[in-house]
Amino acid sequence: MPTLDVLVRALGDDLAPVSPAAPPPRRVTGVHISELADPTPYLSGGELLLTTGLGPAGGRTMQARAYTARLAAHGVTALGIGLGPVHDTVPEALAGACEAAGLPLLVVPPPTPFLTVARTYWSLVAAAGREELSTALGAHRELVRSAAGPDPVPAVVRALADAVEGWAARLSPDGEVMEVWPRRHRTSARRAATEVARLRVAGPYSSATFPLGEDDVVLQPLTGHGRLTGFVATGCPRPMKAPDRQLVLTACALLALQGQQQRRGVAAARAARACVARLLCAGHVDAARALAADLGLPALPPRVRLLGLAGFGHGRGDDVLDAVEPAARDGGQLLAVAEPDEVWILVGPDDAQTVPEAARRYVAAHPSAARAALGAEADLGQLRWQLPPLRRLLAGVPAGTLHDRGDGGVPAAPSLEPLLSHRRADLVGTVAAYLRHRGHWERAAADLGVHRNTLRHRIGTAGRLLGADLDDPDVASRTWLALRENGLA
Repeated sequence: MPTLDVLVRALGDDLAPVSPAAPPPRRVTGVHISELADPTPYLSGGELLLTTGLGPAGGRTMQARAYTARLAAHGVTALGIGLGPVHDTVPEALAGACEAAGLPLLVVPPPTPFLTVARTYWSLVAAAGREELSTALGAHRELVRSAAGPDPVPAVVRALADAVEGWAARLSPDGEVMEVWPRRHRTSARRAATEVARLRVAGPYSSATFPLGEDDVVLQPLTGHGRLTGFVATGCPRPMKAPDRQLVLTACALLALQGQQQRRGVAAARAARACVARLLCAGHVDAARALAADLGLPALPPRVRLLGLAGFGHGRGDDVLDAVEPAARDGGQLLAVAEPDEVWILVGPDDAQTVPEAARRYVAAHPSAARAALGAEADLGQLRWQLPPLRRLLAGVPAGTLHDRGDGGVPAAPSLEPLLSHRRADLVGTVAAYLRHRGHWERAAADLGVHRNTLRHRIGTAGRLLGADLDDPDVASRTWLALRENGLA
């Protein structure tokens, strides 16, 4: 909208100020002509009101003061009196009344018609509209150009902040400030992020506008396929203009699109790693190693711990991995299987501390149902036997907690894989019977229905395969627990 001083300069001698001598830069929302004693019912505020002074505008002092007071109270920007038809000069009563009410007074000299003032005003409005449109198009182009660059998120945030002449920030779904520009406004972004908790409750498509200091702040969600991926917070001196709100929406659309593209890349990488994890959980260790090598993944560790999470909500496995993967040493290259209601992660030695701790934080932050269980360290070949009992354990873990089945530093049991893969299928049962009877040959042989010499031969074979002495109490106890844990005894 043009301001009063701009309109006066544009009209030159056709609109001259009376008081004050220099018109203030007040916004003019329109030009209205009226001779009514009270035209305010037909005004919305901000207008330049033109009159010939036929009514109270040209009357006595009390009438003029009441008239100008009504106009000023209604928010009229200025009063213009046309000379010639009724008054040859500006009435002194009107000039004094305008000065007392703080209402700028202008004069339209003869023979200038009021239509000239109106036409000039609307020409300025059209020019301002064209300029505003050009500026807005330039800002939108800059946002798109930023989104197509090599580092799109910081570039879009910076372009948005420059366009609204304020600040902008990219927030995580939990309200963490990921990117802000200018950087000195990080505190403002953090204060705006306190609204995130309320918006998460309201739903993924909710937004908010609220005052923050001298600024108006707009908080808009970023979503993709119904999934909340973050927020954009934008602040600028109030009131925020409509074009600026359109710029915010454009920036949100570009950041959401960028997030979806990045998400597709993450999903593809996770799907590839999930294939390796599924092979391992099914006992196909050699096939898993070959696939990992084909995919360019790091070499599989010889021993891992199986971490299971559940109760986080149907189909939200990606949310769990988003929370846990950053804790991995090599930038989130976790082998994990995300089921609709469970996530199973293979935790290698390098991530033995950080990944379980990230899972613990996640379930603690979702105490209503989420839970986790961490199995003991095992060879890759043992995972298929460890998974069923660990799944049963996970079902009974209290919500909001992580149950660790680690052995607290005691050496792990010998791997059962050599027994399970041996051509003699009865070795596992033989070892279980021998340990159940605490090394008593006669009782174990009777339990199995074999001669004790046959039992001795089988136990000797099992000991060689395991690389351990089953008559050692420590080895015997840990092997027994491993058999029980895997449902084999």
